[in-house]
Amino acid sequence: MTIEFDQHMSMFVKIRAVIRVIFSIGLMFAILFRSAGRWDYWHGWVFFLLHIYVTLFSWLIIPSELLQERTKPGPGTKEWDYIFFILFSLLYITPYIAALDGGHYHWTGDFPLWVNVLAFVIMFLGYSLAILSLWKNRFFSSTVRIQTERGHSVIDKGPYAFIRHPGYAGVIVSSFSIAFAMNSLWALVPAGLLAIVFIIRTYLEDVTLQKELPGYVDYAARVRYRLIPWVW
Repeated sequence: MTIEFDQHMSMFVKIRAVIRVIFSIGLMFAILFRSAGRWDYWHGWVFFLLHIYVTLFSWLIIPSELLQERTKPGPGTKEWDYIFFILFSLLYITPYIAALDGGHYHWTGDFPLWVNVLAFVIMFLGYSLAILSLWKNRFFSSTVRIQTERGHSVIDKGPYAFIRHPGYAGVIVSSFSIAFAMNSLWALVPAGLLAIVFIIRTYLEDVTLQKELPGYVDYAARVRYRLIPWVW
């Protein structure tokens, strides 16, 4: 009976994830091209395809157990992390600002094509780093908490062998690349603010893990850098 119940729950989690994915993709499409004000904004189409890529892999490839954790985290989320969740939600407007500028009003003007292409390549690599981090870390929750009931332990494989928070690094790099990929210097404003928020959260999360997660202090001694190798 327990196994059958777990299987039904697993299926329910996957179905709910599919619904969330469809809604997320549809909402992104609507806001992005409404901001651009036209359909022939090819930068928007490339970004949208990359958004589909990162969304599908982030929600549909990871195990049901992690899906459950990311959509409905267990107890113990740090109170300060709720503030960061609100800030992330408010600041995730970089692509829409970029579309308003690069696609509609042209406040910035056009960058050379090679700049756009290079920025999209960097964006793809940043998103791929975030996805790889999610895949390698079965404790990659959407909130900062020690997942005792899930046997929380230190992950030091894959990108975690080089920096301690590679998923955050990938998101930050991708956010900045949006501005140059979509012809908008104004998009650097929300991207910069988002990076600051991520850096502060990274510091607080790292302190939490060193205090509360067994083995993390030794891991931090081996892998010295949080986000940028040889820098921080």
